[in-house]
Amino acid sequence: MPHNDKRFDPQHQHRLLNAQRQSQWDPPRFLARFGLTPGQSVLEVGSGPGFWTFPLAEIVGATGQVWAVDVSQELLDALAERNPPPQIRLLHGELPKIALPDASIDWAWLAFVFHEVEPPEQLVSELRRVVRANGRVAVLDWRPDAETEAGPRRAHRVSPDQVITFLQAAGFARAAQTWQDANNYLVEAGQ
Repeated sequence: MPHNDKRFDPQHQHRLLNAQRQSQWDPPRFLARFGLTPGQSVLEVGSGPGFWTFPLAEIVGATGQVWAVDVSQELLDALAERNPPPQIRLLHGELPKIALPDASIDWAWLAFVFHEVEPPEQLVSELRRVVRANGRVAVLDWRPDAETEAGPRRAHRVSPDQVITFLQAAGFARAAQTWQDANNYLVEAGQ
């Protein structure tokens, strides 16, 4: 596997599930904005140990599915140790490739991972391939001009405008920044 210094170090996985992060993001509340419904098929790119995965599984319910994709087997093992419900499916793979069938996903979620994947053009092309015709994509990531130094190095960050450009070039007709705070932003796109 080629080394990518932009990637999250699995040795720091404890940071991903701590109470402070839980309090800051409150995943069920944050995810409620997307209008997901039971029975939907969700792709979580860069699931890590499952910070967003379990709340997503709650939303789509037993009739839905959440594909938790990560390049780190160590992080997927940590997710598996948390006894996920059957609608969570673990998928180890080397991004930007996504080993899912064409048009099989209703909604793709990339939380704090877009900046890690090289090349981003291939990632959005893969998202376009696996997301259904009326499906959507949401990218939550670090602002290059964030107020704090938390997160990845500024040189590794991708601006919301860059994400929008990549998504539009891949064929997502509707792409826009829909939220931001002092450190992060959200871009949503549809077909």
